[in-house]
Amino acid sequence: MDIGDYTDFCVGINHAFAVGSMFRGAENALQPNCRHLLVAYHGRASSVVVSKTPIRRPSGQILTHSDTGDKVPTFSPSRRLDIELELGAFICKASPIGQLAALGETSQYIFGYVLMNDWSACDIQVWEYVPLGPFNAKNFSTTISLWIVLLDALEPFSVSGIPNETELLPYLRETPATGQTNQHDIQLMVTLIAPEGAELSLHVVP
Repeated sequence: MDIGDYTDFCVGINHAFAVGSMFRGAENALQPNCRHLLVAYHGRASSVVVSKTPIRRPSGQILTHSDTGDKVPTFSPSRRLDIELELGAFICKASPIGQLAALGETSQYIFGYVLMNDWSACDIQVWEYVPLGPFNAKNFSTTISLWIVLLDALEPFSVSGIPNETELLPYLRETPATGQTNQHDIQLMVTLIAPEGAELSLHVVP
């Protein structure tokens, strides 16, 4: 497979809330657009690697606590390296520039899925992501599994999506013709093994 491009999505309201809580607190976690469209940023494909490829802890500007409250960064290896258990979708059909892909045709574009660990240097990201979004904190590596699970293989696990109380614009509304069971119930688990003598500090965000 040739990865020529890459986009990272908040795939649901729970994901958007978890990410927003990390940077803005639970009270201001959700932006107004989160219930109306797919929130995403255009990433990079150059550092997507397959499982078991060694990953180097990135360095960058991070903020440390100051007695005066001044926001003065230091250059340091990341102290809050984050793993993200996600799914990556391989797109197998070209979409001509300027042409809208209809909602009912999405299954024709998805070849299959891989397990994905979208590494994040959270302390670097907190400082650099305003106002344009992720940069060095998110571009040092994304790990994907060696095997692709075809979309057809997931049909037995199709379920209805999370209800949305917000009325979507017409181009995003699903109809019986497009199908309401376009989500998949997939159970995933992570096992972390710390090196002997190392301290492992965990903060789990569902």
